[in-house]
Amino acid sequence: MNRRRLFQSLVCGATIGGGAAQVNPVLSLEALRNVAAANGLNLGDERLRVLQPVLERRLPQLRRLREMEIGDQVAPTQGIL
Repeated sequence: MNRRRLFQSLVCGATIGGGAAQVNPVLSLEALRNVAAANGLNLGDERLRVLQPVLERRLPQLRRLREMEIGDQVAPTQGIL
């Protein structure tokens, strides 16, 4: 898993619960730990504490991207850019 996928997975996975509805949700260490484990990663609490503020800063950007509407006339790229 590359770094970009890890960040996306941690942010999306940690905010799917009740925190997603909040204006400025806080990504809990427990949520990050669970998402990392679900992705087969064994990240220690120290490493997750380093990632936590970075992910929280990126959260509004990722939320805007997720809320962006794309018309039906736009063909999918199938991951190829």
